[in-house]
Amino acid sequence: MSLGMRIRTLRKALGLTQQGLAERTQVSRIYIQALESNRRTPSMKLLSRLADSLEVEVQDLVKTMSTSPSGRLQLEEIFQAAPETEVWYRSKRLKAKELRFVQSLIDAAIARWEEEDSADGSD
Repeated sequence: MSLGMRIRTLRKALGLTQQGLAERTQVSRIYIQALESNRRTPSMKLLSRLADSLEVEVQDLVKTMSTSPSGRLQLEEIFQAAPETEVWYRSKRLKAKELRFVQSLIDAAIARWEEEDSADGSD
């Protein structure tokens, strides 16, 4: 997933318009639009403001999906594939502590599945 797509996904998950995110990050709506369409690359200072505004860590915005995603971004990606869960998740507005708990559950499930896959492959 590209940086622009991550920004858009997280913005929409918070119910923000491009204008709303622009106001939170002190840039223009046109600049947010350019970021989301990958026509512009933000500075480190703006990345920090974007992360704060989108309630994620900077690393969640910039790392590639080939590494292990974490936090709310991973949940947003999972829920894009499971719309029935998305309704529940969006209505809950999880706090940071609750989000970490859900993330630990996801990490545990993924680790278990990887162990099972490894065991199946060694037979």
